[in-house]
Amino acid sequence: VYPGYELFKRFFVELVGEANDASYHVYLVLLSGACSTAIACIGVCPAEATRIRQVSDKGYADTTLGVAQRIVREDGFFKGLYEGFGLLLARQISFGMMKFLVFDYFANWVYATFPSMDDNTTLQLTVSLLSGAVAGVVSTIVSQPADTVLTKMKASKSEPAGSVISRVFRDYGPQGFFQGVGSRCVWAGSIIAGQFLLYDIGKNALQVAPDDLTLFLDVLGSVQMSPPV
Repeated sequence: VYPGYELFKRFFVELVGEANDASYHVYLVLLSGACSTAIACIGVCPAEATRIRQVSDKGYADTTLGVAQRIVREDGFFKGLYEGFGLLLARQISFGMMKFLVFDYFANWVYATFPSMDDNTTLQLTVSLLSGAVAGVVSTIVSQPADTVLTKMKASKSEPAGSVISRVFRDYGPQGFFQGVGSRCVWAGSIIAGQFLLYDIGKNALQVAPDDLTLFLDVLGSVQMSPPV
């Protein structure tokens, strides 16, 4: 997701022109996050279906691979592993869009408020860790309703999304869509903070700068456009 976000962001900046980057920055961040997350969902959906089935039915199979194999055997590949793909997209895209947007703006706010934080690598990584935690919490709150519906839909195995939404609202009211949001905020905040930290550590270790990415994509594009010999 993270390399994909960088690639899409660069692509969209090229489309609007670097001079217009500041004017359309929010939209570029949201669109880049949405596109990279949507592609990642192709692989996330089977893993999520397997995880939910494993959690909701402890005796379904002994291993994660066994759970996936039984799902495919009983329900088919696409119906079993990709059921609710649209709802998963809604959850993941809303999560991904907010994650990158909040991280970007919170980190920029920290650097604007405390310019000295940008003076050395250790402080920069601290900002990445803190910004990632905040981004994870905000993204969780935004995507929690879709996560609640998706989890209950997968747990029931056959209940459609519309029926789940009606049942949750009838039984618990609007707050029902935010059940478990606290524990998920703790989990997601920790995970996303770690992801951004590791991503920035990797970029620093490899000494990858934005200009390096631009050069790589320019070379790749020229190779693809070159006529065959």
